[in-house]
Amino acid sequence: MDSMKNYFRLLAEDKQNDPTSGVLSALLSLVAWGYGLGVRMFRWLYEGKILARKRLPYPVISVGNLTWGGTGKTPFVEYLARKIGMHRRVPLVLTRGYSHDEALELQNHLPTAVIGVGKDRAKVARRVKEEKRHVDIAILDDGLQHQVLHRDVDIVVINSLNPFGNGKLIPRGILREPLSVLKRAAIIVLTHVNLVSPEELGKLKEKVKILAPQAQMVETLMEVLFLYRAKTKVRTAIEKMTGRRVATFAAVGTPRSFQLVLQRFQLKTVRNFEFLDHHEYTKEELLKVKEVAQSAGAEEIITTEKDFYRSRALITEMLNPLVLAARLRVVSGEEILTDRLFRLLGVKN
Repeated sequence: MDSMKNYFRLLAEDKQNDPTSGVLSALLSLVAWGYGLGVRMFRWLYEGKILARKRLPYPVISVGNLTWGGTGKTPFVEYLARKIGMHRRVPLVLTRGYSHDEALELQNHLPTAVIGVGKDRAKVARRVKEEKRHVDIAILDDGLQHQVLHRDVDIVVINSLNPFGNGKLIPRGILREPLSVLKRAAIIVLTHVNLVSPEELGKLKEKVKILAPQAQMVETLMEVLFLYRAKTKVRTAIEKMTGRRVATFAAVGTPRSFQLVLQRFQLKTVRNFEFLDHHEYTKEELLKVKEVAQSAGAEEIITTEKDFYRSRALITEMLNPLVLAARLRVVSGEEILTDRLFRLLGVKN
């Protein structure tokens, strides 16, 4: 099943060149056309006020992304929630909960925030109210495609490493929405800006300015905090791993970013296992990771925190790896976010 999903992922990124890929690409283009028509119609129903959006009794910040796969959206949601908490306000993070790993990671990193999980975000917000939990502001995770709720600010996160794929809608490409939807964004957040060249970043910023001339732009990167042992939680500075032979495994949207971070600290990756985003590991798979890592002479096995939270007990039992802890850091445009939050929260600057 995973091999089939991986095949279609490569096809969507124009990286599959077998004899049948041409025919499949043509068929997928037809499906993508139908998908695009449906997306535009659905958005038109709400933006044309034919269907009314539901309002929550507090401000709502929508954080979404254009593409299928990892963009750094969840770390940015976490960043916003921490920033809100710094001003003694309580954020409600409304997440669909495609998998338990993201919700668990958010709750662990944001102990003072309220985490609401469910497809019907309005219903989740009502449940939080019925539980008489205090909330000052909501962050709508993966909100770009969620038209049901009214939002006060639309933020779109773009991965600098792979911003738009081949420019086509899924399933022919990786776009979940047409690029024209960027015109609705108030703020564009570029992630992983340190993992691309200044020239690439400059070209991306120019393209974003054309696609979203009204939006303010924010630049971010993932800052490594430390490594910690799965079983004991004992921390290790990543600088102490320089030159060490390691094996890695990850099931994240952009595994390349994980590898580039390790390369920056001069770790020697002798084996790398990549799985599809949100993949649920089996004992057999983790045993294979362990055996191959040992045969390759790896001194340590490293995974991401997102992967660890998805299968904590199993990963700890089978591998007890080092887990990479990282946090999103804003390197340009923080005043844009601060100003917008102050206005929504009614905080004096």
